[in-house]
Amino acid sequence: MTDGAIGVGVIGFGMAGEFFHAPILSVTPGLKLAAIFARSGERARELYPATRIVRSLDELLSDPAVEVVVVATPTHSHFALAKACLQAGRHVVVDKPFTASSAQARELIEVARSANRLLSVYQNRRWDCEFLTAAKLLQSGVLGELLEYESHYDRYRPQLGTSWKDKDLPGCGMIFDLGSHLIDAALTLLGVPQAVTAEVWTQRANNVNTMPSTSGCTIRGRAPV
Repeated sequence: MTDGAIGVGVIGFGMAGEFFHAPILSVTPGLKLAAIFARSGERARELYPATRIVRSLDELLSDPAVEVVVVATPTHSHFALAKACLQAGRHVVVDKPFTASSAQARELIEVARSANRLLSVYQNRRWDCEFLTAAKLLQSGVLGELLEYESHYDRYRPQLGTSWKDKDLPGCGMIFDLGSHLIDAALTLLGVPQAVTAEVWTQRANNVNTMPSTSGCTIRGRAPV
């Protein structure tokens, strides 16, 4: 950008784009919300009148002001969009969950290396007060030897929702959606584990998710003794 700020383009203006990405990008020093790719609607234009609103990926990637792209779309579209942006020479931040499979994740990493571009995953829960408090306690050593760590989300919603998150699509379901936060927190706080075990169950009737969905998912880990 001519003013020295890094131009950022956001793909998608659903909940993630509108509430988690665009507001932060628009007020962060050194960054400029240069463009928003919203296929339809005028919500993005109403909230960000000074930002260019585009209707296609080609239009976004044709803008030289966009140096970094944030992919804030449904999970099943992350891989194709992120790959196209990397190949177009953009640095890319992908909203969690990163991709619908580890194979897709590995391929994106290789594409980023080949293109000499930065590739990252957006994990906003690392800045939640409870996470920061847990990290501070662990670093202080006040807890002594840590033998067990438990983290979970609890929510009462017995019926499936109507959004893409509850559809039978790759990368959908609570394991991908909220579970990715729990796994990221465990890895960030405790490091790479020696082994992993999991219990996955379905608690809602008529569940059609590709991965079993739960009203609450708990991840437990025990340090070796």
